[in-house]
Parts: sequence; structure tokens; C-alpha cells
Amino acid sequence: MEPCKNNMKEQKKKASKGDIIVRKFPLRLTGEERRLVDTLRMEAANLWNDCLDLHWWLYDVYKIWTSASEKKKWYNATSHKLHAQTIQAIIELHEETCKRTRKLRAKGVKQWRYPWKHKKFFSVKYKKAAITCKDKKLHISNGKQQLPLVIPQPKHIDFHTIKSAEIVWHKDQYWMHVAVEVPKQKQVQGTKEAGCDLGLIHAAVLSDGKSHFIVTGRELRSLQCYRNKKLKELQKLISRKKTGSNKRQKLIFRKRRFLEKMERRIEYLLHTISKMVTNWCVDHHIKILYIGTPDGVQKNMKKKKKTRKEIRQQLSNWSFGQLIEKIKYKLKLRGVSVELVEESYTSGTCPSCGEFRKQWNRNFHCKCGAKGHRDVVGAINILDKSVNIQFTKNRELPKLEDTKYRRVLLAPIVPHNGAKRTVA
Repeated sequence: MEPCKNNMKEQKKKASKGDIIVRKFPLRLTGEERRLVDTLRMEAANLWNDCLDLHWWLYDVYKIWTSASEKKKWYNATSHKLHAQTIQAIIELHEETCKRTRKLRAKGVKQWRYPWKHKKFFSVKYKKAAITCKDKKLHISNGKQQLPLVIPQPKHIDFHTIKSAEIVWHKDQYWMHVAVEVPKQKQVQGTKEAGCDLGLIHAAVLSDGKSHFIVTGRELRSLQCYRNKKLKELQKLISRKKTGSNKRQKLIFRKRRFLEKMERRIEYLLHTISKMVTNWCVDHHIKILYIGTPDGVQKNMKKKKKTRKEIRQQLSNWSFGQLIEKIKYKLKLRGVSVELVEESYTSGTCPSCGEFRKQWNRNFHCKCGAKGHRDVVGAINILDKSVNIQFTKNRELPKLEDTKYRRVLLAPIVPHNGAKRTVA
């Protein structure tokens, strides 16, 4: 009876837990605080290197694998100037990486290697026990041998929901990644399936066979074109300056700031597109979403040497991998599963007669007289190919009244003079 009670308690705990998400914000540090964080990152790297050395030494000499509990006996707050919970978190990360590698190699993935590379800097991890809140400020303890790090508490983060934190170096700046627990979102109740066709002009096109949804990606594409043109101008100016000169260094910093700004804008647009896709799936009770992977498009373009330079550049800037990961992440919280399928011949195959005809624009035309939207036809065929394993005939083409369009724009901000401008 006791094991049954324990299982019931564990199930209740799992059911009561919410979703864990990561909130990111930059750290505005003083000179002393920056030197403190640099010291902590170097000390964390020393601990990681010691874990690697112990791991490989025991395996080479005694042919045994170390465990997290054994490494915790070897390393503690006296051997490394870090908080005890930080030391445990880094050791557990090493153990988790080794276990994942062992499972993958057992499945036959021999190219996956155990952690081996020594680090000069390493991200500093903190558990809940090392974080306290006083006077709307987060006090992050670094052990008895180091000063605590005090930062203002972000307004959008509740201290009681914090589970862990991590200091990360990204784009010449320190960032704080905080894992917080949020209430579980409502799970999708339904058994419907839908197909998703990704593209450049239309970022995502979804269809469940009856209703269709198009998210335009022209804003994202124009932003990427602007980034390429501006980057070309800056790179030309940099090449004209002498190596090591002050003007060259200023131009390099200017290029970095510009790329960081463009990265934030593109990230915002990708999040907006993935949110629109998620909302449509929830509203239409979609339980499984089939996304066509355009990997073959890029491979074919690489083989064709006569392809225009503009087309090759657009395909190289196509961030469909990031968009797929964001869609997966958001739909997983809603209980929707995502499956990646191969999308060959989906945009040119006619749903009515089943014949393939190469299309040259957004309008779909077939010899049998069928007409429709090319990308919507692609989404329908992705769904049909995933469910029935092959293309079926005698299907109706999408109607214009069943198709909805959404446009993605950057958030406008009105400055003091009243003139509108758009920023990320």
C-alpha cells in the first residue's frame, strides 16, 4: 500500500507543477561588478575543467565512470570560490551531458563525443537557495569567499516563481537567464491535424483542409535585405581603414551594434510569427501539426551554379530553422505535437487531378483547370502526404473566402516630437 501512496503523491506533484520558461534580460554592471562576474566565470571554468580531468583520468586508469555524488565529494566550496549550489549545478550539468552522450552512443550515434574541451570561461549557474530578494533587489550569493552580486529585480519577474538563474555572455554583454514557473496553459482538446508550409514571401501557411491561414513574411525579408546592404557598406568602410587605427575600431563597434539591433528585430518578428501560428492551432483545435522542411530547396540551389545571386542570398538568410524551433516550443506548452515532413512536390501537385506542374508565381494553375493559392495548396498537400503517405486525387482546392491573411509588423513607438518611427 505504501508504494501506491507514494506514486499517488508523485502524480499529484507532477500535476500541480506549472511550465518552466526562461526570462532573459541584460545586466547593467559597474566596473567592480563586471570584474566580479569575470572572476566567477573563470572559477566556474576551472571547476568544469576539473570535472573533465577527473572523468577521463578515472576512465583511462580504472575504466570506470564517475557519478555526480562522487564528484561532489571531491569538489566543494573550499576547493573552488563559488557558492555550494553553483558547484552542484555545474557538476550535475556535466553528469547530465555524459548520460545523454552515453544513450546516444548506445543507439549508434558514434560521432557524438563526451565533454572533452577545456574552457577559459563558463556560465555561472545558481539554484533557488542562492537567490534572495530584499528591497526589490536580487541578492545572488557567491559563497563566503566572494562578494554577492546585487541587481535590481525586473518588474516582469516575480521572485517567488524563480527556480534557477544563469549568467551568460552574449554579444559583448552579460545577460541573466532566469528560469521561472508559470501556470500551465490550457491544453488543446481535439484530434484535428494541419499542415504548415514555410516560405520567404509567406513566412507560414497553415491549413486543416477546410480553413486556411497565411502569415506574410515581407517585413522579415525586407529587414534581412536591409541588414545585408548596410553590412556591405560598413564592411567597405572598414576595409579602407588601417589595421589597428581608432577609426577602424569605431567602425567595427558600429557594425557590432548594428548587427545586435538587427538580431533583436528579427528575433521579435520570428516570435510574433510563431505566436500567430500557435494561436491559430489552438483556435482550430489542432493536435498534430505537420511542418514541411525546405532543406531540399537549399541543397538544389547549391547545385545550380546559374542561380541568381539574389535568390541564393535570400535562401541563405532564410531562418526557417529558428522559426521551427520557436513553433515547437510554443506548441509543446499547449500539448500540440509537431512533426517534420519532407515537402518535395507539394506546391506543384494538383489536389484535383494529382499531376505535378511547375509553378512560376503565387497563383496555382493546372491543366485540368484547377486554380488556387500556391502556398495554400502546398500546405494542403503536406497534410495529405503526411496522413495518407501519398498524394490523393479528387480533392477540392481552397477557396478565397476560407483564407485569412495576417501581416507581421514591428512595434511602432511615438517619440516626443510626435513623429512615428518603428523599432524592435
